[in-house]
Amino acid sequence: MIPATWSSEHPGKAAAERWYLLFTPIWGVVAGAVMLTGTAQTWRDAAWGDVAYMIFGGGLWLALVVGGFIAAPASERARPWWRRTHAKTQAWLLIFACLGNYYSEYFYEILHMHYGFGTGWNLHHVPLFLYPLTAVYFTTYATLVNLGRRALSRRLPARARPYAYLPVCFVVAGLETLLNANPWIHDLFCYEDLGFALGFGTLMYGLWFVVSAPLWAWIDERPGDDASMRDALITALAAFMLVLCVNELVRERVAPHFTTVERGAVGLDDVDGSCLSEPRPRWF
Repeated sequence: MIPATWSSEHPGKAAAERWYLLFTPIWGVVAGAVMLTGTAQTWRDAAWGDVAYMIFGGGLWLALVVGGFIAAPASERARPWWRRTHAKTQAWLLIFACLGNYYSEYFYEILHMHYGFGTGWNLHHVPLFLYPLTAVYFTTYATLVNLGRRALSRRLPARARPYAYLPVCFVVAGLETLLNANPWIHDLFCYEDLGFALGFGTLMYGLWFVVSAPLWAWIDERPGDDASMRDALITALAAFMLVLCVNELVRERVAPHFTTVERGAVGLDDVDGSCLSEPRPRWF
């Protein structure tokens, strides 16, 4: 149960966020089982591995989407599907997740990230199954930012409330970086310098949230709100344009002071000479 001070006053959005939180441990357990039990390594070495990866990533996203429609309150079910808060939110997040994966070169070049899934189905040097899977976990992150922003803003003076989401963005970004950088999946996903990735990666992801959160948080936030699907799609594209601006600024002006920026680097299944072939690191 979400505390009242954390929840949206819009019934459709409140129901969607309750479902997203309920689904979070489900996708977490499934992803943990695939990544930590050796299942993903089995798929990597199998001829049908790409199919298994896509069923995994795409299946979790479809389960998230279908469950959100089932969990919708009566007021939402009376609307066409494209006017439901859940549909608009998921369209926004899917666009954002797909663009975030497509433009992954910043993570290769700045954070020295490497994938070791051995996939043949890749899009712009990123395993294809990660596109829908990213939409799943980004749904959780967006929900946590929304809940944290409301909880904090309702305890602040009126003048400070518009900025309540800022610290929440970096807390959630730190959680995201920590989960993705864990050493137990080191041969599938790793950073050359785990400590640097945890610190600087949190900064990068946090800035993503800072510029994009205001453009997803507005969707059906107050009672009576009914954002159009068109506006949701346009703001998703606008949000990622801001993210690209942030990435360019970080790559060109900030990162060179802290690391070597490797322009043109692609960390996809480059096992030899990368962290993918090294012993699993400790956290610190």
